[in-house]
Amino acid sequence: MLPDLTTLIATMRFEHPWLEDDFVEESRRIGHAEQGKKHHHVPQMYLKRWAIDGRVQPIEVDSRRARPPQATKNIACQNEFYSLPAVDGTMDLPLKWIETHLGRIESECARHLDALTTWGAGVVSDTELKRDLSVFLGLQVTRTVSNRQRALVLVKGPDGAKRLFLKKTNPQWSPAQIEESMSRRQDDPKHEALDLMIKDVRNVVADALYRREWAVYRTASPLVTCDDPVVFLAGPPLPRSVSIGAIGSAAVLYPVGPQCLLVMLRPGLSHRGPYTLDAAETSSINTEIVAAATKTAFERPGDGIAVNISLPARPAVRELDDEQAGNLGDEEALQHLLHEVTPRTRWAADPSAAPDWPVARWYGR
Repeated sequence: MLPDLTTLIATMRFEHPWLEDDFVEESRRIGHAEQGKKHHHVPQMYLKRWAIDGRVQPIEVDSRRARPPQATKNIACQNEFYSLPAVDGTMDLPLKWIETHLGRIESECARHLDALTTWGAGVVSDTELKRDLSVFLGLQVTRTVSNRQRALVLVKGPDGAKRLFLKKTNPQWSPAQIEESMSRRQDDPKHEALDLMIKDVRNVVADALYRREWAVYRTASPLVTCDDPVVFLAGPPLPRSVSIGAIGSAAVLYPVGPQCLLVMLRPGLSHRGPYTLDAAETSSINTEIVAAATKTAFERPGDGIAVNISLPARPAVRELDDEQAGNLGDEEALQHLLHEVTPRTRWAADPSAAPDWPVARWYGR
């Protein structure tokens, strides 16, 4: 039976120095004078693992069009993605500290990814590595373009639905505590969305990842990655129409390199060898990774994998205007928000056309 998500969210909090207020404030101080305009939502140090002669091959997933190989500084990025006007409304001091904050964590985690790449295969038992990478991967989940879009839908939703959400996820809170939380929100929705990015990792995602059983798998053929590289598989017996994220998904995948895959299984499931995926299994994993992409997959130049994977387009997120939102009751508005902020499978229109969940031995079969 799957856990009650609202109860779990109310009790989870991951303790790690990178998520503490002091570390965040230090990033703010360091990043005060940050001048860079190009902000990456997938780390360059990660994408370089697929580079040949300094270049990575981007593929537009919906059109299956391969773009010319590019340097990592030019891919998986947007200008001013983390830049916002200061809280007082002036436009001469953009808040760019998030890029600095993420960069500090990435530099520490690069050695962990190197260790996974050079290590053999099998269950990961290094608790320090797991704790650090749980934060790193949690931030990777919450920093993407798709997650920003979903966060803004939630942030801009009706206040009544937000109060109901806080009440359900914090059953121990009094009405005064709920109102205090509502009053602490940022005036600018984008400010609040960035604030949610840190809170989601601290309160839900990092702990849910750390509790899983981790193992490294080698692959018989190359892996791709994408602009949303932490991939959640709900797993059998659930259909493709269900998305249950970091807490409930049977398996969470993270390609570490072209032939190295980190697999994190839900508590209660166990890894069983072999820890090498054959060509058919690797192909099924590549399909999942490309399907998880918001827009773009990445691979080594010359591999020619993603252009040969045909997938349905990802359904668009539907945002209510003020009049439509005003016509909904609080419970109805909450259900709409939760539906729209849940990632959509590419097979939403026809789940029967979706492939079987990959690698059957991960689900206790």
